[in-house]
Amino acid sequence: MLNPTINDHSIYETDRDPGPFIPFIKAVGRGEKLKRDLTYEESVEALRQIVEQTCSPAQAGAFLITQRVKGEAVDEIRGFTDLLRAEAITQIEPRVEGLLDLAAPYDGKVNTVQLAPALAILLAEAGLPVVLHGDENVPTKSGIGPGPVLRALGVADDLEPDDVRRMVESVGVGYLSARRFAPQWHALLPLRHQFGLRTVLNSVEKLLNPANAPYQLSGFFHGNYIERLRAVQTGSRRSFIVQGEEGSVEMAVGRKTHVFAEDGAGDLVLDPAALGHGERIRVLSPGDAKAHADLNQAALAGEPGDATEQLCLTAGVILHLFDLAASVPEGIERARRITASGAAITRLARVVNAS
Repeated sequence: MLNPTINDHSIYETDRDPGPFIPFIKAVGRGEKLKRDLTYEESVEALRQIVEQTCSPAQAGAFLITQRVKGEAVDEIRGFTDLLRAEAITQIEPRVEGLLDLAAPYDGKVNTVQLAPALAILLAEAGLPVVLHGDENVPTKSGIGPGPVLRALGVADDLEPDDVRRMVESVGVGYLSARRFAPQWHALLPLRHQFGLRTVLNSVEKLLNPANAPYQLSGFFHGNYIERLRAVQTGSRRSFIVQGEEGSVEMAVGRKTHVFAEDGAGDLVLDPAALGHGERIRVLSPGDAKAHADLNQAALAGEPGDATEQLCLTAGVILHLFDLAASVPEGIERARRITASGAAITRLARVVNAS
């Protein structure tokens, strides 16, 4: 484990030898003819110096931006992910079967509703336990993530990792805050806010899988990254990438959504017409976290509305992907039955009590 950073707003020292990090900047930033991808070993060491803050903030920023322009290679993403999982996060291993790592973007949602909390609770009631993880005020969007919505629902979102483990074992749902399970990662937020652009850090945080879940569903948006990201998913049995709303995991009714399997063999394209859906329905952001929480609660209670339809569609697809429904329509119908029966809202009450 790397040395923990106590102060969330720690400042890099600048009176140090700049030499050790310079080769990494030169490798990715020397121009079209001379630039190259880092090796796996170089990637591990580069991120180690960024996370340990042994390079300067200027060096870290120069590297991340030039790497973004170059395009992150598979070995770079894998090296960053492996370094963080091995040395910079506290991992848990809940004693449950078929755990799903539901990897929503840490920078949240700005334009549409955040339904990941309701989705996790509905899936748990359907027999698929879920761990969510995230942070707050993450660039570039600094939108509404699962944590604030859970908090507004009455679910503790700042528990120590071992408490989250017990919660998953008890009620099938838990949320890991980066402030607790990845304090050094959380401490990089002030630096990341200086860029104004996405970097590889936005991708890597969704691959952390801090509960060592055998199943993983992560949300990404940009299609040109999908092929690179297929190879670095961290579910030990099965992983999928979904191009959901705002790059998250929720799938919009009436939208042709692509789901990418880790090996490419199980790719899925949602055909709205085949599912009986008409034009695309966007469930717009209702405002603050409390308003998002109200929509989550209404959807879990099965109240008629677009949020409920989006929740059941997304849950139905996921139940099918992980063999809890024979088809997407069957999964959707099962999700509808669970919400209509009151079982999902009852599960929410159990989650609140357990936290």
